[in-house]
Amino acid sequence: MDLRVNIETQGGKELVSLEGRINEDAEVVLPELLGKITGNCIFNFKGVEAINSCGIRAWIHFLREAEKKGSHEFVACTPDVVSQMNMIPNFRGACKVQSVYAGYMCGSCNHRETVLLEAGVNLPKALGDPIPPVACPKCKTTMEMEELEEEFFGWLEG
Repeated sequence: MDLRVNIETQGGKELVSLEGRINEDAEVVLPELLGKITGNCIFNFKGVEAINSCGIRAWIHFLREAEKKGSHEFVACTPDVVSQMNMIPNFRGACKVQSVYAGYMCGSCNHRETVLLEAGVNLPKALGDPIPPVACPKCKTTMEMEELEEEFFGWLEG
């Protein structure tokens, strides 16, 4: 699936929703997007399905140029996006991360759930900060993150 982009204005900022795969198609789509954004953006990654090395390179180049136009934020970062932020610090650049999705699993009933962690609500401010417990919607016991917290939130150090 190709990378698709939608731009809306929201509270004086441009909300840029990304959908599909950030792959070699991004080498065409992102330069076009750069010409359309004018200032501060909120990049919404909720619809991103996968990212490959060509897409990472295109994204980093795009973000370097976009940061010349204003300050930006990331929202609804999928686990794939979080993984890239952890492995490649330039993937995030100077952007503030406002929310990420994390996978949780219940040890009692094996239910899996994707939970949105938001700044000021349940997203830690720094690596090692406590995260509020997540109750399983099926059996009400406390769920655990599928990844080690210190690895998943490694990007908080940068």
